[in-house]
Amino acid sequence: MPARDIDHVVVMTRDLESARAGWEQLGFTTTPRAVHPFGTANSLIQLQGNFVELLEIDDESRIAPPAADAFSFAAHNRAFLAAHGEGGSMLVLTSADRDADIAGWTARGLRTYAPFDFERKARLPDGSETRVAFSLGFTGDRSLDGLGFFVCQQHTPEAFWKPDYQRHRNGARRIAAVTLASAEPEAARPFLEGFSGGVAGPAGDDGCYAVALAQDRLDVVPGGPPAIPAIEIAVDDVEAAAALIPGAWRDGPAIVLPSEIANGVSIRLVPAQPQARR
Repeated sequence: MPARDIDHVVVMTRDLESARAGWEQLGFTTTPRAVHPFGTANSLIQLQGNFVELLEIDDESRIAPPAADAFSFAAHNRAFLAAHGEGGSMLVLTSADRDADIAGWTARGLRTYAPFDFERKARLPDGSETRVAFSLGFTGDRSLDGLGFFVCQQHTPEAFWKPDYQRHRNGARRIAAVTLASAEPEAARPFLEGFSGGVAGPAGDDGCYAVALAQDRLDVVPGGPPAIPAIEIAVDDVEAAAALIPGAWRDGPAIVLPSEIANGVSIRLVPAQPQARR
């Protein structure tokens, strides 16, 4: 199974408009609010090939209850918000064939759920509307209980990706890495390799290790309850980005934005590699 890459990270919020305003103050462009047919609403930070999804509960009456064989995206995120507050609630990887991915997980003994397909309206930069369509496949593991994991196969990429939404004042280019915390990082290793198709490296003395994806990576660290504490985003010019953001601090060549100003996730801005700038 070939290694996948990061498609997006879901950041659960209590107030979507407030979250949009906050991320725009950090130099990101956000898409207009969009509504899902299953009770949630979102706004995206589109980057070069992946994105951050800011999410809120929109209509409780449309949320499907969890079932043994069906993963409820909205119910998961509602429960996450109640248990943990705002923060990274789900990691999503790319998919060229959702059904093949689920079959591959089943063959490797991973927990799987019924496939899920949906469409929604998307507002274009000129104010017009189009429809975007997706096929999702969900999985999960006890070692990372409380977080959601799925792949997303896009059927309308030409309608989804828009250059006007992919340009950011802070020069953001791509999510390069996502940090996952677990009380049992070694127990999470087989799941993360099976979920991603990537290869996990050896653990250091501190118990941390990385899972190499096609071009991105997952950083796994020891922690308390499973969490997505940080997102690493490559930017064109770290110094220029830092000048836009009061409250950021330096960590070597990177700039770190604390979770208090980014809806529960820390953002680490790193220099983009030359190929990522093209």
